[in-house]
Amino acid sequence: MPLSGSPSPRLLRLGAAVAMLSATGCIFNKLSVEEVPRTDALTVVASPVKAHMLDGATVVFSRGAAVGGGFVKGDGERYALGSMSPVIVSTVPLDSVVGMESYQIRVDKGPTMLATTGAVMVGAVATVGALVAILGSCPTFYSDSSGTPVLEAEGFSYSIAPLFEQRDVDRLRTGVSPDGTVRLEVRNEALETHYINHLDLIETRHLPGETVVPDQRGFPLVLGTMSPAPNAWDRAGRDVSRVLASTDGNIFATDASTLAAADSTDLQDYVDITVPRPASGDSIAVAFRLRNSLLNTVLLYDGILADPGAASLDWLGRDMQKITNAIDIGRWYSKHMGMRVSVRDGTGYREVARFTDKGPIAFHDVAVIIPIPPGDSVRVRLSFVADDWRIDRVSFATKFSHAPVRTIPLSAVIGSDGAADTAAFASLSAADDRYLTTAPGQRFSARFATGSIAPDSVRTFMLASQGYYTEWVRGKWINRKSAAAKPFVASAASIATAINRWRSKRSDFEQQFYSTAIPTR
Repeated sequence: MPLSGSPSPRLLRLGAAVAMLSATGCIFNKLSVEEVPRTDALTVVASPVKAHMLDGATVVFSRGAAVGGGFVKGDGERYALGSMSPVIVSTVPLDSVVGMESYQIRVDKGPTMLATTGAVMVGAVATVGALVAILGSCPTFYSDSSGTPVLEAEGFSYSIAPLFEQRDVDRLRTGVSPDGTVRLEVRNEALETHYINHLDLIETRHLPGETVVPDQRGFPLVLGTMSPAPNAWDRAGRDVSRVLASTDGNIFATDASTLAAADSTDLQDYVDITVPRPASGDSIAVAFRLRNSLLNTVLLYDGILADPGAASLDWLGRDMQKITNAIDIGRWYSKHMGMRVSVRDGTGYREVARFTDKGPIAFHDVAVIIPIPPGDSVRVRLSFVADDWRIDRVSFATKFSHAPVRTIPLSAVIGSDGAADTAAFASLSAADDRYLTTAPGQRFSARFATGSIAPDSVRTFMLASQGYYTEWVRGKWINRKSAAAKPFVASAASIATAINRWRSKRSDFEQQFYSTAIPTR
C-alpha cells in the first residue's frame, strides 16, 4: 500500500519538563473475543474523534460525539475500507469499534492512512463482542539478517500527543549492504496512528575495539575498554553484580519484596554500584543496556485511558493540546519516572545525571559521565520506581570522548509494494511541517546511502527518529467505564495504583505482550 505524507503546522517545543514525559511503551497485541458488559453512562466528547471499526471502516466525528449505552452518536462520516467517499451516519455500535482516537482537524480529518491491513485483519478475527488486546505505541525499526527481521529500536516511545513530539537517538547493530546502503523496515504494530516527521542516520567512525553509545542527550560517546562493575547490590540486599556483568539475557528486575513494599510514600528501588578509582582523570563513563518493564503501559492504559473511558479522548485531544497541561504532566512524570544516576560524595548521594524511560520492546544502550569524588572508589546509585526497568548490563570505561559525527540523510522510501514513494520521502527528509502518517499493519523501508570507509576504520550507526503518535482508546475500555469513573489525577498515588495492578497481572501480561504483534503487510 503506498504511503503519503500530510502537512501539519510546526509543533511547539516545551523544553526539558515536557521532554521528560514518558507515559507508555510500545506494546504488541493479542487478539481474542469476549463479551463486554455495557454501561449506560453517557460521556460527551468535545474533541474531534475517529472510530475504527471491525470491518475496516473509519467513522469521523469532526464535531465530537456522545458515547454510552453501547453506542457512539453524533454527526459522523463513514469511510468504507479503501474508500474516500463518505456515507453520513449518526450512530455506530460500540461492539463494532476496535478503538477511538482524537485527532486534529487541520492535520487529518479524512481516513487517508487508516483503512489498513491491520483493520482488515481485525475484522476477520473478531466479528462479535469486542477485541481484547494488549497493545501500545511507537514505530518499531527492523534490520534484515539473512532474511530474518531483527528488532533494532523503537522510536519516540512516549510522544503521546503533538506537543510531546521529540527526537530519539538509538544505537543500531546493523551493518551496510554490499551496495553501501543501510536498510531499515519501519512498522506500525500497535493500535495507534503514527505521525513521523523525520528520519536520519548518524555515523561515528572509530577504532577497532571501541564502542559507541549515545549519552543521555543523544550525542554519540566513544568508549574505550569497558569493564563490568565488580560490586553491585540492590535495595533488597541482593548481589546483582553477575546479573549486570554482561549482555547474556540474564536480566535485572526489582526483587519481589521491594515491589510488594512500594507505595505512594516510597515508590523507589535502587542499585548501588562500586568501581575502583581510576589512576588518572576526573570522571568515568557508565554505560547501560536496558529497557523498561510494562509498568508504564499499565499506568497509561489502565489508569490514564481505561478508567476514565471515553473522557480520555478529550484528555488526549483537548487537554494535552494545552501547553500548561502538558508541562504539568511532564513535570509530574519527570519527578517520578526515568533513571536517576547519583554519586556518593561525602556522606550522601548527589544526583549527577538522569535519563528518561526508553520503552519495553527493544533494549537500549545509553551512557552517562560520572564525576569522580575524593576516595579510593567511585560509588554510584541508580534509583528508579520499583520494577520500572529491566537491566541487562552495566559497565564502565575510564577512557571516552565525544567524537565527530556525520549525518546521513534519508536516500529513499520504499513502500510495502516494493515501489519508491516520493511523497513519503519528502515528508521524512526534514524536520518540518510535513508528517508521514501510518496506521496499524503498515510498514515501509527507509534507506540511507552511507558510502564506503577506509579499511582501518570502524563505524557505528545511530538512528534519529522524530514524531509523535495518538492512542486508540479501545471500545472495550469505553464500554466498561462506570458512571462513577473519575478523570485521571497525576500523583504519586496514581503510580502506586499502577504498581498494584502491575503486581497482579505481571506474569500473564508479559507473556501475552512478548508473544504477539499486529502483522504488517
